[in-house]
Amino acid sequence: CFLNHSTACRRDFQTLPAARAGDLQLKFEALAKGANVTVLSRSPWLLKFESFLTNSDADALVLAAGHKFERSRATGDENISSEAAYARTSHTSWCNVPSCLEDPVYLEVRNRISDLLGVPWQNSEHLQLLRYEVGQFYSEHHDQISPRYSAWGPRLYTFFMYLSDVEEGGGTLFTKLNLTIIPRKGDAILWPSVHSDDPFETDTRTYHEAIRVQRGTKFAANFWVHMYNFQDPLMRGCDNQNYLQWDYMDGHKEHKTKVN
Repeated sequence: CFLNHSTACRRDFQTLPAARAGDLQLKFEALAKGANVTVLSRSPWLLKFESFLTNSDADALVLAAGHKFERSRATGDENISSEAAYARTSHTSWCNVPSCLEDPVYLEVRNRISDLLGVPWQNSEHLQLLRYEVGQFYSEHHDQISPRYSAWGPRLYTFFMYLSDVEEGGGTLFTKLNLTIIPRKGDAILWPSVHSDDPFETDTRTYHEAIRVQRGTKFAANFWVHMYNFQDPLMRGCDNQNYLQWDYMDGHKEHKTKVN
């Protein structure tokens, strides 16, 4: 597999991963004991945080992040007119402008999620705000799309927040588990995109889809957390491809995995 040799996107050799073998299992076991947390599945882990946000905080996130809605792209697909794009018919707005990034509610929520997961907020992507109108959906997909040797490594966690109630439809269906979560304003769900025993290996059990909205409008937000710092490499112009990393060159035993 091609490795880009750009040193700007090569992690410092002393950079530690946010998760090692077994860490995700321990994290989810600890989180499952928290107040207002419901365990929806243990294999793979899927947790629901009831009333994670107040109604006013949910409204504030929609207002701050909803500055520029565009047609959503399918996971890993940058071509809005491609056939894959028709698998996802929602609209997206990113929290990537000062008016959102400096918003006090956003900052408080970002820090709460970071503290909850025990991962620096710099490992997270910009919050992605979603809007689904009647008839819109996102067919089955997986959130882990980042190559093993990208600057930021794989997506470890998805923290997904429901920012509105939906009159009918709009649930989140985990297709391998035959489990659907009904949107409730203020609730959040959390799941891993990788295996605990090998956090560089995609966990295919967490494929999911956004069910078609039948009545009302659905607002929700993705907060994706990576193995390594995401924000700094993004500012340096790195993108979602494999780069020649020190762990690839050194062949450390704990990193003997195939390049995606």
